[in-house]
Amino acid sequence: MSVQFIEERLQTPVAYECDVLVAGGGTAGVVAALAAARNGAKTILLDRYGFLGGSLLNGAGPLHSFFNLYKAFPHVEKVQVVRGIPQEIVDRMTAVGGSPGHLEQDKGGSYDSVITLIDWEIFKGVIFDMMEEAGVRVLLHVMAVETIRDGNQVRGVIIEGKSGREAIRARVVIDTTGDGDVAAKAGAKFIKQHGTTKVGMPFGMANVDMPRLVKFLEENDMVNQLVRADKGGVVDDILRLGFELKKIPLFKEYMDTAGMWGPLGVSLHEYHYNYINGTSLPNIDATDTETLSKAEITLRKQVMTLSKMLKEHIPGFEKAYLTWTPVCVGVRYTRVIECEHDMSLDEIVNCRRFDDEVMLYGFHDCAPRIMIKNGGYYGIPYRAFIPKGVEGLLVAGRLITSTWEAHMSTRNTVSCMAQGQAVGTAAALSAQSGINPRQLDTGVLREVLKKQKVFLG
Repeated sequence: MSVQFIEERLQTPVAYECDVLVAGGGTAGVVAALAAARNGAKTILLDRYGFLGGSLLNGAGPLHSFFNLYKAFPHVEKVQVVRGIPQEIVDRMTAVGGSPGHLEQDKGGSYDSVITLIDWEIFKGVIFDMMEEAGVRVLLHVMAVETIRDGNQVRGVIIEGKSGREAIRARVVIDTTGDGDVAAKAGAKFIKQHGTTKVGMPFGMANVDMPRLVKFLEENDMVNQLVRADKGGVVDDILRLGFELKKIPLFKEYMDTAGMWGPLGVSLHEYHYNYINGTSLPNIDATDTETLSKAEITLRKQVMTLSKMLKEHIPGFEKAYLTWTPVCVGVRYTRVIECEHDMSLDEIVNCRRFDDEVMLYGFHDCAPRIMIKNGGYYGIPYRAFIPKGVEGLLVAGRLITSTWEAHMSTRNTVSCMAQGQAVGTAAALSAQSGINPRQLDTGVLREVLKKQKVFLG
């Protein structure tokens, strides 16, 4: 059947003007907006949901990782690699009882030596407070549907929301949508990498007897990650728990057939296994409406089946019930924007440093199979966030890094947060100087970042 088209001629009102527009209020976007505003830019942040945080709340369990992988190597110093605004967020969360802070792994330290947990509902309030204090204008329930361009120069975006179709003019635009929606519409070159990874859907269960569960798992040699710490209870001190469910034949058969794994999760409150990661589907193009819809339905069925099986067959889950699923499927990889530098696995694992680096990071999600050499850390250069052939635009988050092996480091939550501070600061400095981000003096950018507590070695 041939495709039919409807021709439209639109006049869109310019509803907003700003120095820096951040499209996507997720892991990278929230930090980018705060950084831009704090550096003097009139900043607008937009997101499609009614909250900020994206996969920080909707897909991630603990935050990986503010520190290097020091536990995997003897005599390696513990170093907090990511600081600045990301650490300030943790401090603010800790101050209001929304985070126990940075916790060392009791077991599984060669995967991630330190994890950082946050209470998602408390985060939603804290981050809005921080936006208000910084003077960020937040627009929720909107999507960027088109860009405003003058040749290859991005001048803003078109949004769709409850007020209809509106335009936002901006001096600099930052794409932190995850899928590269704005960059793609601006004409930036990209590739799609959804065929190299999976999508998934974590879930949470309440009334889980965590001590009984861990006792059963340890008796059967199934635990692979564990963190114990005080969480305000009398007997339940289990905050991080990962185990090999496939050691039980019944689960192995179902999980292998469905392509599932794990699970790996966290328990922030007593008798509440609030995050359980394990469901998955391969080769899903999350930029295709129908494909994404079918994946969402299939994954929700997996959640229902797996939670029921846990309740029926695993000690500790007998009285448990399903309490949480995300607002949407969790996506790791779709469009990758072609930027002036593309991080390679070799650069990551061999601790490559750059003259124009604007952040450091020291975690790889495939550890201990793939680890950064000697518990070190690597730099990401500023040019890794500048799309080729497009002006007035910066990108950050899971839409950089074209190979799966390298992306399994750069796409992680705390990396995205650090990326956000770098691009938000760069966008503000560029807007104030009346130049494109490509023209920004990276020496000046690095000095500003260091003054704002970004660790650059």
